[in-house]
Amino acid sequence: MSKKLTGLEKNRIAHINFLMKEIHTSTNNVYESFIDKEYSEAKKHTHTLIKRLKEVINSLEDEI
Repeated sequence: MSKKLTGLEKNRIAHINFLMKEIHTSTNNVYESFIDKEYSEAKKHTHTLIKRLKEVINSLEDEI
């Protein structure tokens, strides 16, 4: 028998999925701009990625 998810748990999962999608998109953007030698764009995308990863760290610290 599977456990029914609460509304809070569904929101938590949706938030995690949202963050992971943004991180995935950011890494793709860094790769593409780096490959295309668009270094200022790569730097911008890298800063976005770092910001998202810091949000993940903060979320993890809140959970611990």
